[in-house]
Amino acid sequence: MSTLFRGRPLPVLDEIDLAAAAGEFVALLGPSGCGKSTLPRLIAGLEQPASGTIVAGATEVGAPDPSRILVFQDPTLFPWRTVRQNVSLGLEARGRLRKQHRRVDDVLRQVGLDAFAEAYPHQLSGGMAQRAALARALVNDPTVLLMDEPLANLDSLTRLVMQAELRALWGRERFTVFFVTHDVEEALS
Repeated sequence: MSTLFRGRPLPVLDEIDLAAAAGEFVALLGPSGCGKSTLPRLIAGLEQPASGTIVAGATEVGAPDPSRILVFQDPTLFPWRTVRQNVSLGLEARGRLRKQHRRVDDVLRQVGLDAFAEAYPHQLSGGMAQRAALARALVNDPTVLLMDEPLANLDSLTRLVMQAELRALWGRERFTVFFVTHDVEEALS
């Protein structure tokens, strides 16, 4: 895979052969700039490989799909929408909110934000905002959850709590996770 840097191709990933079983938790560990964020973007269908193929389940990845959701380092919540409205965005965009509105409440409860459903992003702590971004991903019932250093901007104590919450959530839901980090301790946990 190449990307453009100053108008010239820059090789990012080369000869990657990776298979993950359904329900597996995979930590992608490496230093900044090694391409570890590119891999989940490829799996999510946000970028296309220059050569080779990416297969999720039995389907070749060619475009984004709600079965493969990417949670970014920054929560990227819309400031004019409440937590509930941010979380429901995927269902709303696919025309499913009316039939699945209870799913939003279920996911808010799962991530511990049910009491903050009507709050706006500026009223949330960093950890709460990241949980809202996680809920926005989970409401779509993904089979693959891609996480690009989602805890990097949190303080140490909040990061430890979020790591435990993520492990518990994964233990209950058993979706496949690709977790990008440059922190060895985080990868091991």
